[in-house]
Amino acid sequence: MKKFNVLTAFFAASMTLLLSQSVMAGPHEHGRHGGGQHGQVGLERMLKGLDLTDAQRQQIAQLTDEFKAKRTEQPQRQQTAEKFVAIIKADVFDEVAARQLIEQQQTQMIEQGVARLKLQHAIRAVLTAEQKAQLDAKMLRMKQKRQDAAKTTEASAE
Repeated sequence: MKKFNVLTAFFAASMTLLLSQSVMAGPHEHGRHGGGQHGQVGLERMLKGLDLTDAQRQQIAQLTDEFKAKRTEQPQRQQTAEKFVAIIKADVFDEVAARQLIEQQQTQMIEQGVARLKLQHAIRAVLTAEQKAQLDAKMLRMKQKRQDAAKTTEASAE
């Protein structure tokens, strides 16, 4: 029985450590999801070639500035990561605290996701019908590229 508890605690600590790394990076600030500066570059790339007017550029800049102001700040993410580490390092695993912390993190991630979708919707509302069609075509091409890359990766793994 004691061996089971030790293994369970080790597994939980390992999972928490993995989750804490994503907290330290912030929601979707790593990898292909974009976020932070990478997300800004992705946004600029998607809007590139749409012949935005100066007024549209200003509106989009204002929308992105408002989004950035509402984002979870780095000190708060750092505090959450430190709480994960404290749970891992504790002599006794506190499952209730771990669950609360993970639930808090998931709630923050959901809020960030909704905020990102609101931003994308608001930016799309600034575009003309022609620009929206161009953007949709770009997004379709990117989706096809990702699917082709996934097929290539899948084929090479076999």
